[in-house]
Amino acid sequence: MRPLLACLAALPVLLAPVAAHAEFLNPTFETLAIDGIAPPDWIAGVREGAYIGMCGSCEGGMVMLEIKVHNDDGTGGRVRSGETTTETYTELGKANAQSLGGESEYFGTKEIESGPAVGFKTNAKIATGDYSTTYQLWSDGKQLVIRVYGADQTVVDNVAEKAYSAAAPQTFR
Repeated sequence: MRPLLACLAALPVLLAPVAAHAEFLNPTFETLAIDGIAPPDWIAGVREGAYIGMCGSCEGGMVMLEIKVHNDDGTGGRVRSGETTTETYTELGKANAQSLGGESEYFGTKEIESGPAVGFKTNAKIATGDYSTTYQLWSDGKQLVIRVYGADQTVVDNVAEKAYSAAAPQTFR
């Protein structure tokens, strides 16, 4: 009877929810398919471990895309702990834009998640006047970075959202 009671006593511990932790899936991006990113408008594919693309005939002009995985430099832990927030990321972005000069401008940061991976979406204008949208997700010692540049902010946002929706599930579970 005692072994049965011991098992029953341990049951709540075994059934308790476990904190979610993303698993890095080590993507090669060879099978990455992004809605609307395909020939004849797009030249896209894997090069040196990154998925890159360029569209010269996209609405709003030239659009460039890069998806890459980096080792986490510690930022992921600071984001997860709350030390690095959307506000501090925005402050850094604005300071960086001022130092770059030209038409640089930083429009802000928004929190994002993909499963238990955490990160930010940022919008800015680079020194040349092109708009950029960047998604960054951190977990399991890795960082997924998706960058899109182009002359039309709406087109850039649309391509970046599609790339994020396709690449994040291939990168973290």
